[in-house]
Amino acid sequence: MPLTRATITDVSHATGDPAQKVVQVLFNPTDLSVDRSSHYASMAVPGLSMPILQYIRGESDVLNLELFLDQTDNGSDIEADLANIEAFIQIDSSLHAPPVVEFAWAKFSFTGVITLAREKMTLFSEDGRRLRARLSLSFKSYKSAEVQLRELKLSSPDRTHTRVLREGETLAHIAYQIYGDPRMWRPIALANNVTRPRFIDPGTPLVIPAMRSEEHTSELQSLRH
Repeated sequence: MPLTRATITDVSHATGDPAQKVVQVLFNPTDLSVDRSSHYASMAVPGLSMPILQYIRGESDVLNLELFLDQTDNGSDIEADLANIEAFIQIDSSLHAPPVVEFAWAKFSFTGVITLAREKMTLFSEDGRRLRARLSLSFKSYKSAEVQLRELKLSSPDRTHTRVLREGETLAHIAYQIYGDPRMWRPIALANNVTRPRFIDPGTPLVIPAMRSEEHTSELQSLRH
């Protein structure tokens, strides 16, 4: 069975677009590491031995890997290989940002943006050309807002329930916790006949209306106009 080479592909441009770049690595990495995390707010409650943790949002997954670049067997340097990979962290004039890329190796794939490229040169020619290097790359996962809204499968917005406004909370804060977007405070205000959202007393029970994903998208579109 032939060796499967890992590739890094620009997915911001369509397949066949002359602007799209596809880089096949010279040597597959020996290992990959993926970091996953979530962000929690810590809320101190008098009398409890530890604070209450409130889930706020997910964080981007981070992929770390190291590539080995070596062209000494071919009698050439690695300048072209480095330039091809470095293009993925440079601003694309048509996108006004670096492209989103996909790292793929056999059945493993990771879509995101390259946030770090660290080069360690280990061999030079007599005239100073780079012949061998190790390239450490960090990727952060990326999904557009439209894709994330379509994939949103929260149970809490799909049924009406109530909660009590806590000290220091606002409707925007609650909307962020429940719907994932602070701009969704208006449906909560309407459901509770709130005309002055900044002057709600702590301890006030609030009805949290159901919000299906298509209603969520429609509400966000109305806020843009």
